[in-house]
Amino acid sequence: MRLLLALLLKSGSTAADDAVAAVTGRTAGTGTGGHAQAHKRSPSSVLGTLADARSFFSHAPYDAHDSQPAEGMRAVTRQMLHAVHAVRGGQAGARLLRLFERLGDERNCCVRVLVIGGSNACGAGNVGGVFGRRHSNLGKPAGINGTWSAALIRYLNARSQRCCATGHTLDNQCINGMGTSGFNAQFAGLLGAKHKASPPNLVVVDTGANDFNSFVEDELKGRPTKAELQHGHVLDRRSQARLREIEVETEALARRILQLRPTTALLYVEDAWFNKLTSSQVLGAWNEHRPVLERLGVPACHSTLPLAALDERNRSHPLARTQVLVDVVHLSRWGHLLTAFFCVAVLHAEGEALWRHSAAQREARWRASLALPPLDPSIEGLVLERMTTPLALIDFTNSRGAGMEAVVHAEGWEWLAQHKRGDGAYIFDKVKRGASIYSTGGHKLGYVARRGGANFVANVTVETGSLTVGYLRSYSGAASVKVEVVRRVGDGTYLPLPASHQASEGSDSGATFHRKWAHNVSVHSSSVLRLRLPASGVTSGAPAAVLIRFTLIEGNDVPFTLYSVQSC
Repeated sequence: MRLLLALLLKSGSTAADDAVAAVTGRTAGTGTGGHAQAHKRSPSSVLGTLADARSFFSHAPYDAHDSQPAEGMRAVTRQMLHAVHAVRGGQAGARLLRLFERLGDERNCCVRVLVIGGSNACGAGNVGGVFGRRHSNLGKPAGINGTWSAALIRYLNARSQRCCATGHTLDNQCINGMGTSGFNAQFAGLLGAKHKASPPNLVVVDTGANDFNSFVEDELKGRPTKAELQHGHVLDRRSQARLREIEVETEALARRILQLRPTTALLYVEDAWFNKLTSSQVLGAWNEHRPVLERLGVPACHSTLPLAALDERNRSHPLARTQVLVDVVHLSRWGHLLTAFFCVAVLHAEGEALWRHSAAQREARWRASLALPPLDPSIEGLVLERMTTPLALIDFTNSRGAGMEAVVHAEGWEWLAQHKRGDGAYIFDKVKRGASIYSTGGHKLGYVARRGGANFVANVTVETGSLTVGYLRSYSGAASVKVEVVRRVGDGTYLPLPASHQASEGSDSGATFHRKWAHNVSVHSSSVLRLRLPASGVTSGAPAAVLIRFTLIEGNDVPFTLYSVQSC
């Protein structure tokens, strides 16, 4: 599998031509899929002018007596619009050509937009504070229907009423607390198979606030002292390794998305804006995302980059942090509208850049975008490892309930959606299979144990004996789960294999995973479990099915949420 990935990554124009022919039914360079050029419109006519976009979002539904959108849009300068285009589309940016051509098709311009991201992409936010802190922000929460992606689709719909009467499709696959590593772990179930039949025209990633970053590290170690700031706040080796890990994860996720289909374009939206003392901490994982996006040529819209430099003393200014954010982490409703406007501005600039070239030159640039740049040899092995499709995946975040099919026995575990009430307390709702992201509200969907002794057994195919377990880690409440290989000895009775031995990387002790950690955030985390199986169990190098039992240890006082289990 790794060899196949390497060949795909380093393939040239022949492989690109084959991909074009397989997906579109034509050879590369023969036009845009059979639609006459007379029926195509330029990006300017499709997206409108920036004045059109500014006017639309100025009058967007917000609040009956609130003039903030109009005032805020007037405050956005040309320099800001230039700055939010934080990475200009390079090689991979030419993938946007097919998106613009589709939007410009006067007969059928409907497109599919897929969004993956964490709580900001879900429109989450809590008036009054998060992480147990009070704040004095003035913004209002957005909700799942008030996100920047929903506002972007509304704008495209307003521009496409004649050629897309049914409206463009938004598939918001956001998951509260999920970052790049989580989406990589669940890629096959969440993105891979689902979109083979109906691939998205555009994938937008919004994970900068959730990825391990300087903000999270600061929560763990405490704010740096003034002396540390004067001499440069240097992260320890472990922290530097974690930041490097996010760069690896970002490279793997971006490449996997670009390999979905040749007609799929990729855009990153960055919206982290943390109130921290050092500039490296303000923008979340942006410093780890940027080199990857620049290397691949993936365009990025960074909605908070120019705003973070504004004078913070005027809290009533519509572009102040107290207005753009609803709490210390999440965008307000107005912040989402502003981000949608910035996304239109970035897409507009990318389209104008492509249309400066002739039709033949644009087609050549698109063909070149199919062969991705070679990997950095220093991280090639790590990236390929994360791009490898797992041998088995149990995904409890899949709303279709695919993860439940592997469970052969369960006592006390439930498939639930976790969300926060207005007073900050978490509650759980049962989820029906097939529930959309809108019915679950973008909450943390997973397999949950709420009483000590609760256990379930799953059938997992293993080859190397390596399991990656994804679960929720949080800053309060102790809950631990023990993992072991078992054998069935009767109806509902399972005993541990006496010769098995487990060791884990990322958990605190042996094969036990702990919910509580020192970080002051509640996010997806993962640990690798190495299984040393008895000789009679699995032959080395040959796939075989084993039974794995997860047990919530007695004496825990809070629920434990499991997201996924995958083997390789």
